[in-house]
Formats: sequence, C-alpha cells, structure tokens
Amino acid sequence: VYVPNPFGAPGERLYRTGDLARRRADGVLEYVGRADHQVKIRGYRIELGEIETRLQEHPAIREAVVLDIDGPQGKQLAAYLVARGEVDADALREDLKTTLKASLPDYMVPTHFVLLAAMPLTPNGKLDRKA
Repeated sequence: VYVPNPFGAPGERLYRTGDLARRRADGVLEYVGRADHQVKIRGYRIELGEIETRLQEHPAIREAVVLDIDGPQGKQLAAYLVARGEVDADALREDLKTTLKASLPDYMVPTHFVLLAAMPLTPNGKLDRKA
C-alpha cells in the first residue's frame, strides 16, 4: 500500500509495511518490530490472526490467541484457548490439530495448545499478550 510521504516533497509516496522502525540521533534507522501480529517462523511469514480466526470457528472455543514462542528448535506457535465449557483437553487438542491441518499448511498449525480459564487482561481490560 502506497501512502503520502509526510517527510518528503508534495506528491512523494512511501510503501507502508507492517515493520516499525525509529530514527536514531545519528540518523540511522533502527528496526523495532512489527505493527501487526505477523511473525516469521522457519522462513514463512505467518499472520497470527488468521490462525486465531480458524480456532475461534471451532464450536468448543470461545477465545483464542496465538503467539510465537522460543522452543528447543527455534520459534514455535502456541495457541492459548478459552473453551466454551467443560471439555476433554486432550481430545480438544487433537480435534483442533486435525481441523487446522485440513485448512492450513503444517507450518501454521500451533505446536502447543494451552487451555486457560480466562485470557489475561491489562488493568484497562485489553488483552495482555505479554502475560
């Protein structure tokens, strides 16, 4: 997506990516991270929201958040889930893996599925991804 360049001459355009950077005092741009929830695992760019949407389509799942975590073989995907009621955790994990493998490539299927009673929230009620 091209947007007007707020730092350039009238009519100049910039390409908007999901990357965040800052200009240091010496003028060098320093990469900070991503503005969206896109991660790179095993060379593949993955939009975590796409996996979360697929998980939330499952009738037993009320909420889902997917994060990239450091594992023994490098970055891995972990799905944190809140179920709609009492569920058999092992059966749900297997069902979710099977369901996701049918519609997503293997590299987008989380390695870990963690069931939570509720998602951690910040004091102002937003999802606390760091928690």
